[in-house]
Amino acid sequence: MTQTTTMAPATLPDAMIAPASAHRLMLFEGPDVDRFLQGQVTCDIEELTLDHSLPGAACTPKGRAYAFFRLVRLSPERVLVRFPEPLGDRITQQLSKYLAFFKAELKAAEGWQLLGIIGEERALNIAASLPAQLNDAVTSDNGILIRTVPLPDGRARFELWWRTTDGPPPQTDQDSAAWQLSEIMSGLTQLNETTTEQYVPLNLNLQGYGGVSFTKGCYTGQEIVARMHHLGQLKKSLLRLEARFIDTLPSPGDRLVDGDGNALGEVTDSIATADGNAQLLGVLKHNALNATISLADQPGARLSLQPLGYEMTEQQQAQ
Repeated sequence: MTQTTTMAPATLPDAMIAPASAHRLMLFEGPDVDRFLQGQVTCDIEELTLDHSLPGAACTPKGRAYAFFRLVRLSPERVLVRFPEPLGDRITQQLSKYLAFFKAELKAAEGWQLLGIIGEERALNIAASLPAQLNDAVTSDNGILIRTVPLPDGRARFELWWRTTDGPPPQTDQDSAAWQLSEIMSGLTQLNETTTEQYVPLNLNLQGYGGVSFTKGCYTGQEIVARMHHLGQLKKSLLRLEARFIDTLPSPGDRLVDGDGNALGEVTDSIATADGNAQLLGVLKHNALNATISLADQPGARLSLQPLGYEMTEQQQAQ
């Protein structure tokens, strides 16, 4: 690669702890927090408890996701949320348009830091017990440990929301690029300036790891999301690719094509690795599962499909 990029290790260690600096932590607070969130997000807020966190999305009226996040409950009237840092101001402004009609506010979450952990033993060095199931949470004196999507080989991953007012966070042994690589390998994309408001959450596999409820009531964009699900209209979704022999790191929005140059989709996330390759996530048509996939502007690159950390029924049915 000829450009300077953030570099992740070629192979993730069996266990690690790293900063998750790509996120901004905010706090919803007030008696109407649950009522407000239930009308805005894809996940069912009735399932948000002290012991269970929720990934989710907020959508435009056309069902396009403008925010991907995780919610963590602190109390009946206080909910922590993490947003992608580059979109933090934009998301806050969008949500504030609706918040004005509720007894609730969104403000900076002071005194918190977000870390990423690979490995159950490493997590047990920090918490007395581990969350058992995906998205479960365990609260300790210093923070909240959440089980997130594992790596494709089954290695456990956790988010640690550390309360810095109660002491310094655990020492890290990898940098944020290693955690970003683990996110991409697990199949978790982040929205950015290129991809925000471009995709229905189902195209980004949010339903694959508990971020979409198809039984809750109405929320902004719900009709579009529900129709795509119930009518079987999901024809493209998030796939992971390894890219070799690349000249530059593919960027969000870069086109992905088949061997004949026909459009298959676009890159949503990418990171360079120390072996000269890159790991990518992209939204592609499901016929890409049986096609030769190439980068439109780097035809010499070699792309290969890689597994995700969760199962997608629609992708399995397409093969």
